[in-house]
Amino acid sequence: MKSICIVNYGLGNIASLYNSLSKIGYAPEFCSDNLEKNYDIIFIPGIGSFSKGSKLIHKKKIYQFINRHVNNNCFVFGICLGMQLLLSSGTENGKSKGLNIFNGNVKKLSLRENLILPVIGWQAVKFKKDFNNLKKKYNNEKFYFIHSYAAHINQVKNVLTETTYDRIKYISALQKENILGTQFHPEKSGEVGLSFLKDVIKCA
Repeated sequence: MKSICIVNYGLGNIASLYNSLSKIGYAPEFCSDNLEKNYDIIFIPGIGSFSKGSKLIHKKKIYQFINRHVNNNCFVFGICLGMQLLLSSGTENGKSKGLNIFNGNVKKLSLRENLILPVIGWQAVKFKKDFNNLKKKYNNEKFYFIHSYAAHINQVKNVLTETTYDRIKYISALQKENILGTQFHPEKSGEVGLSFLKDVIKCA
């Protein structure tokens, strides 16, 4: 069985992610329990501000743990704020640095005055490319979102899915090599989310 770790850096819905991974048959651990151990898959969850997440994710031991797994070609899966932190920087509460795995930045979804934020609820994802045969099964499926900021990246080839909210199109998933990020929460998306997690892990 693949070894899985949840990076519990201080922001994130780690309980629901842990429960979801357990429900589909895995035994996830937390990095705080063993920062020296190497895993097949690490999850970077997150709910909260980019600025706060940036400070926590750059704490020396957490940062080294993540970088070691990225450099060792471990599969890395960022969820919501965890996906956003994979980018170079974010503008929430001032400019903060991310992990710079994807070249780009995180900005407010839109400055349009009549736009209701945060986005909360179920939204469809449109695949822009395939990844491990996920497109056929999950294209146009609805997943659960809660966010006010969105990713903007410089390399279009790394955009996995897009979502449209109130006529505004934004990136809802990123992928390159062994790195995956979703703006949506698979662990909060019911049976379709559990299925998505299972399929991603199976191919990781």
